[in-house]
Amino acid sequence: MPSSISSDASTATKPPKGRPAVPTYRGPRLRLDPHPEAPDPVNLKEVRAWVRRAPRPTALDLFCGAGGLSLGLVNAGFTVLVGADNDPWSVETHRANIGGLGYLGDLADPTDFLNHLDAWGIRNVDLVAGGVPCQPFSRAGRSKIRSLVQAGIRPEDDPRTALWRSFVEVVRCLRPRAVLLENVPDLAVWNDGAVLVGFRDALRQLGYTTTARIVNAFDHGVPQHRARLFVIGLRAGRRFEWPEAEPIQNSLRDAIGDLPEVPPAHRIERLPYEGPLTALQRRLRQGVPESDRGWVYDHITRDVRPDDAEAFALLKPGQTYKDLPKHLQRYRSDIFTDKYNRLRWDGLSRTITAHMAKDAYWYIHPEQDRTLSIREAARVQTFPDWFRFAGEPSHRFRQIGNAVPPLLAEALGRNLAKALMQRGCRRTVETHFRKDLLRWHKNDARSFPWRCGADPWHVLMAETCLRRTRADQVVPVYRSLTEIAKTPQMMVENAEAVLAAMRSLGLHWRAENMLEIARAIVEQHENRVPNSIEGLLGLPGVGDYTAHAVMVFAFGRCAVLLDTNTERVLKRLRGVTKMDKWQIRSDIYDFAGSAGADAAFNYALIDLAALICRPREPLCSQCPVKRHCESAADDKAARCRRDCSRGAVDGEVGDSCSVGTEVDGIASRLGLRSTHGHCRSCRQQH
Repeated sequence: MPSSISSDASTATKPPKGRPAVPTYRGPRLRLDPHPEAPDPVNLKEVRAWVRRAPRPTALDLFCGAGGLSLGLVNAGFTVLVGADNDPWSVETHRANIGGLGYLGDLADPTDFLNHLDAWGIRNVDLVAGGVPCQPFSRAGRSKIRSLVQAGIRPEDDPRTALWRSFVEVVRCLRPRAVLLENVPDLAVWNDGAVLVGFRDALRQLGYTTTARIVNAFDHGVPQHRARLFVIGLRAGRRFEWPEAEPIQNSLRDAIGDLPEVPPAHRIERLPYEGPLTALQRRLRQGVPESDRGWVYDHITRDVRPDDAEAFALLKPGQTYKDLPKHLQRYRSDIFTDKYNRLRWDGLSRTITAHMAKDAYWYIHPEQDRTLSIREAARVQTFPDWFRFAGEPSHRFRQIGNAVPPLLAEALGRNLAKALMQRGCRRTVETHFRKDLLRWHKNDARSFPWRCGADPWHVLMAETCLRRTRADQVVPVYRSLTEIAKTPQMMVENAEAVLAAMRSLGLHWRAENMLEIARAIVEQHENRVPNSIEGLLGLPGVGDYTAHAVMVFAFGRCAVLLDTNTERVLKRLRGVTKMDKWQIRSDIYDFAGSAGADAAFNYALIDLAALICRPREPLCSQCPVKRHCESAADDKAARCRRDCSRGAVDGEVGDSCSVGTEVDGIASRLGLRSTHGHCRSCRQQH
């Protein structure tokens, strides 16, 4: 593709005084022309004609970066109409390689973007995809943000955490048939999964059935340790099947072993190239123009300080900073144990990150005493060699580090394209679970008035009192409080009476906390309970469960109420003893079905935990959802094996097996294989 190198190449930038750093150079600035098949965005007639001709399925890529996700979708059969980002170098890269239209702007308010789509004639697409900026959700990002907040450099609330709302707004306006969101795995654990469930529920309200999973990139041909969270949403009852892992992993050698040897501070854009040696290398050379078959581009490297060069030379493949002699350890070895990392030919690379724009100590070449080049980093991300990156070397490293590996995106894109071709099927295990649970709860619910659409302040009082207290003990206190403290203002005015009414609950701190909450609502919220999670969590002593309970039972919102009781139910349903909280919350949300985790579902699940799925001696035989429970299936299979074994001892093999049919039914519904095929009686029955 046409490109040019700016004349300001190799302008040295002096590092700040007293700060040890690799000598930095602005390096060659690469400018890329738009793809020859891309329409002129200013010529609206040409753009609209191009949009009408675009083959289906079509897609938009929000927060597109360099276009790794877009490239994978294109290879899977999608036409990416627009790539949108606020970084000019990324948009230039996307337009040059992917084609289509580029939108440069802040997506925090999507109004201008939506206006552009309308002007271009893009009023519906098959897929809206994107990777919301992940720094607020990543461990490294949270640490950096915390230090900046403490230093007074930035506000405590990072506006980027709300960018997913802009994503949802675009989805609401365009109503695509499918949605794909990509982010770091830490988004899943943010607030114990509440952010993830909130995003999924926002899509549910727009008519989408969602599924979420953390996917390892190396399972799909990418030669690095890289896990990403993906959320897939489909309309019309279509179901998405996650792609199976590839049987063979690619190593670092498979990706870059054919590239020519270069020294540190290498700045030549084009080098002679002999040819690929492995299947992955051949894949990454596909599409290179015939005139460039004997060349490789972007094999540009960083300079190396003399002391770093000495350290690199001592490191063997697989060794890290802690393996260096003390005189070469410029940083604290108890903290920066892996500040340097010499990669191994036969292993996977560390996760390629945007930090490569600053230094690349984590990516020391297996043999050469330097860090990875731009092209090597792109290869590890599975970008093909014809794909160029605009900007200076630091811009290019950042784009590569932020990208979704194209091979991973392609695997997901293929299965998304298949899902879009299917007819819808709305019947799921989760919807049956919800029906069974609510049918039982209709006749067996405990009567707690604050869980039946009560005033928000009354719900907040009750749920605050419930902490470490049985619900039946709260009822009489709740009735008293609703008389003497009908509003937060009345609680403040009647503080002594409130303290007396709550003494029966035991812990004095609970009454004091309730008074603090009331004062905060009066002083900060004009005597009204906040109607947002953020507002509720800002009240003194209000935690995740209480805040979500108020949203569910007082304001009619959907949310998963997560505590030790609902966690216990979910673990038993899944047949496990250990599970991450974010996964528990996400799975409970799945069981809530298409209506969402509303008040009726949460009320029923809480009562199920208290009345049936008790911590000790659960009443499994009376459980209304036992046909969905893997623990029940395991228990019945164990009884089946025990009965069969007893029958064998008695000389009557299989005749005493009384649960075979039931076990098979549960196993079939859960997608499990029966564990009692050894039993003659079972074989005859099934």
